[in-house]
Amino acid sequence: MSDPFSWSINLGRWAGVPIRLHFLLVVFAAVKLLGATLFDADSSVDPLETASWLGLLGLALAAHEVGHAAAARRLGLDSEEVRLWPLGNFAGPAPVSVARAREAMTVALAGPLTSLAIAALLFGGLLFVDAHLVLNPFGHGGTGSGAPMIDGEPAVAFSAIWWIGWFGYLNWVLFLANLIPALPLDGGRALRAYLAGPSLTSTKDGLIAPWMARSFAVLLAITGVIRILFFSPSAGGFELLSLAILIEVMVRHETRMLEDGGYYEDNLFGYDFSEGYTSLEGSGPKVRPYRENALARWRRRRSEARRQRQSAKEAAEERRMDEILAKIHASGRDSLSPEEQRFLTRVSTKYRKRTKTRG
Repeated sequence: MSDPFSWSINLGRWAGVPIRLHFLLVVFAAVKLLGATLFDADSSVDPLETASWLGLLGLALAAHEVGHAAAARRLGLDSEEVRLWPLGNFAGPAPVSVARAREAMTVALAGPLTSLAIAALLFGGLLFVDAHLVLNPFGHGGTGSGAPMIDGEPAVAFSAIWWIGWFGYLNWVLFLANLIPALPLDGGRALRAYLAGPSLTSTKDGLIAPWMARSFAVLLAITGVIRILFFSPSAGGFELLSLAILIEVMVRHETRMLEDGGYYEDNLFGYDFSEGYTSLEGSGPKVRPYRENALARWRRRRSEARRQRQSAKEAAEERRMDEILAKIHASGRDSLSPEEQRFLTRVSTKYRKRTKTRG
């Protein structure tokens, strides 16, 4: 698979946008429901309340993604496939167009801003009935409960104020979480779009975004361990630690992508294909282990297997590129589908950078 954790369930197309249910959302809901069932004997967590706020989380995620889709449609960008996970759309590293970097950043920020607008509206509405939205992302008193407070006490479960408060709290958490500048969160996508801007061309080939993502992963991991050791099990420590691990996995995937040619695209036709696509091909560097001990042999075989997979991938890309170039020659660039446009962008950028490096 081209990116980690890509397992998801197809939910069809909604308003023309492919929607999939990511397995992390399924696991998250199952763990919360199982925990509520186990703790129900102590009357500390109600399974029905847990199922209810999980349903509200689904509505909050839908509103969040509508914000992205509306911004993309207004700016004339293609709406990408949505893979719902507990914090929005599970988006990994993807090519970023320099020409439309500002629009891409706007689309990435539209979701968190939609969540913030909903939370702010409900926060103001609750004030009229002397209720207060929970602003602590770990819940009231760090308990994980997002039920609104009335006179210092949580609102009665399943009352109108309870539903409104929980919905506002979940939107607030979505907003805060997606400010983290790391994939798969919206803050990470916005940062990468910002770095793709024409005024920052000198930074595009660096590792600023992965370095920043890894720094936040370390911070989340430390905070998570502290909350696990010194707070209650429902204080969000395990969630923070899991998020830190996920960000680290995405950083490794992104770094490998940068090594293979990057994902910033200066011009759709930035490389001259007049001499043919195959003229760009060349053998990769050979792995020469220093000592042929057991570890060195294992690493060499692993590198050879990876190189074989890469060769097979490049051969498939070459065949696909030949087909696309033939289509452009016969019918023009406008005849390409959005998926073909993205493929051409990604592959042309990768080989142009590889040629520049060799030069």
